[in-house]
Amino acid sequence: MHQKVRLAILECDTPLPNTKEKYGGYGGVFKSLLSAGAKAEGLKLDDVLDVTMYQIEDDPESYPDLKDIDAVLLTGSST
Repeated sequence: MHQKVRLAILECDTPLPNTKEKYGGYGGVFKSLLSAGAKAEGLKLDDVLDVTMYQIEDDPESYPDLKDIDAVLLTGSST
């Protein structure tokens, strides 16, 4: 079995109200998209990725330690 990729999602903005209500934030949007992609390949997201989310717009000091992650996904903004 392969080791899971440790993905940090850095939320750089707050989504529009409907999106925030459905997904909780941009991290939830991307986690949903990644999950759908994994499912299309016959996989479960949690089997291949260890996803952590950081809301850096509200807490700019909450960046992950680079030794604890393998990849970074930066979310866009709502505008």
